[in-house]
Amino acid sequence: MSQSKFKIPASYQAYTDKYFLRTREILEKEALNPRVKLKVFARKGEIFSGGEEASYFLKQTLKRQDPKAHVWTLPEGAKYKPGEPLMIIEAESSKAVDKETIYLGILSGAISQKHGIRPPTQEEVYEKAKSLVSILKDIPATYFGARHYHWSLDEMISRAALDAGFKSAATDIGAATHGMKGVGTMPHFLIVAMASRYGVENATAEAAKAFDKQISKDVGRIVLVDTFNKEITDSLASAKAVENLYAVRIDTCGENIGEEGTPYLLNTKGSDPGYMNGRGVTIELTKNLRRALDCQGHEKVGIFVSSGFGNPEKLKAFVKANDEWEKQYNKPLFIGAGIGEITQAIFTTADIFEVDGKKLSKTGREVAEIDYSRLIKRF
Repeated sequence: MSQSKFKIPASYQAYTDKYFLRTREILEKEALNPRVKLKVFARKGEIFSGGEEASYFLKQTLKRQDPKAHVWTLPEGAKYKPGEPLMIIEAESSKAVDKETIYLGILSGAISQKHGIRPPTQEEVYEKAKSLVSILKDIPATYFGARHYHWSLDEMISRAALDAGFKSAATDIGAATHGMKGVGTMPHFLIVAMASRYGVENATAEAAKAFDKQISKDVGRIVLVDTFNKEITDSLASAKAVENLYAVRIDTCGENIGEEGTPYLLNTKGSDPGYMNGRGVTIELTKNLRRALDCQGHEKVGIFVSSGFGNPEKLKAFVKANDEWEKQYNKPLFIGAGIGEITQAIFTTADIFEVDGKKLSKTGREVAEIDYSRLIKRF
């Protein structure tokens, strides 16, 4: 297909997760704009697709804002292994960050269809979202899945999720279907960028302070705290740094065991099928974090969970734990869930792995040397 036949939205920002837009705003206001390299990968699948379209989008947007930006991808139809680089992006951080939702959605949609997974219908989204809402009961859910599907589907998917009872959506185009604006505070991208100036130990608290300084006061202060696998330490530091902190968000990746957590003893390389301990966001991590916040006088700071909560079994386990916690302590264990995995798809992920020529990444997503011989330089 000729690249000229690819379409991009007139306003890509409307289809972008709000936390990426807010990150760009913070970076610009803080005069923090390091040059970064990002790696895009998938945990599933084996045949690459979507590179031409994603590169076209980035050439029409990123390249125009940062003429020195570069993009590499695997060739269309190339075989890949889980975790292998599918795309590499090199650009100014402030220019790269707000493109992520759309290029990941293009890649996820194309790779999914290459593997016989068709796009979801509105009815399928509604039914799945309705089932998740019924499990959550009165705990609010936010739709976080825009980057998992082609941007042209976001309005439909968000509408169906909100119709089913989700309380909010991350993009403006999606939230507008119910007369709202997109929600979201900060991604790992912001905290890794902050680490280039303040160091890994201080990055999360500094991101919290920058958000509080630069973003409108009518936006709830929710800080992402798992970037460097110090979920408890960085939650306490953020609560100390921001007086009006509303909540912390844990999104611990499947490569990591949460701070002060224990492995799943029956399979130390895996996760507990009951979601109590092991890797990722677990009940143990959530309880340990709740106790730590309470013990340090931060009882009013809530916990927002994300990562894997489109899985009904995980959601059921967490809601049961929340019910037990409320019964015992008369307060919730967690106050909301971010859910992106609405229907079956092969999801792609982007992570910074280099900042201003030096290796720097989210813990668990460190990258060895990139083999550029398998990649095509798109621009």
